[in-house]
Amino acid sequence: MPNSDNQDGVHNKITKIIYQKEVADDNSSLSTVAQSFGGNLTTAKNFFLTAEAQALSDTNGTQLEYAIHADGNGLIFTIAFGTKGAGTAEADDWAEKWKTGKKTLTDADGWFNTSCFVSKLDGNNGGDAANNSKTDDEMIALKARFAVAEDHTPHLF
Repeated sequence: MPNSDNQDGVHNKITKIIYQKEVADDNSSLSTVAQSFGGNLTTAKNFFLTAEAQALSDTNGTQLEYAIHADGNGLIFTIAFGTKGAGTAEADDWAEKWKTGKKTLTDADGWFNTSCFVSKLDGNNGGDAANNSKTDDEMIALKARFAVAEDHTPHLF
């Protein structure tokens, strides 16, 4: 549950949309991967974000809301931050703690869930051709996928 430090207002509101993108065979373009979340917000959150990323937002955000984009393929989130009050060092206030924590998780590949990422190496067992679990045609059809977060409007609240 988000913190309740809103006595001095809520600031630094941001909204992002996260999609899974797929690289074209010729590496010339990206396309959005169709998802099947079935309208289940928890499924969408868990697909895109690690438990640690969700906990970071939940702990440091004063207001937080998630939604599945109208096209059914993306996860939108809006987060805003209160303040711990006068005398709190900027580095210790909610927005900065979230920003620092997000950078730490991102740098450690711990923000986006691994389910968002696919590479041709995922087609076999540890990259060992002798243990390849995919046919040649399946390997050719396997496209690189990754998560992309972009600014989004309007805000959810």
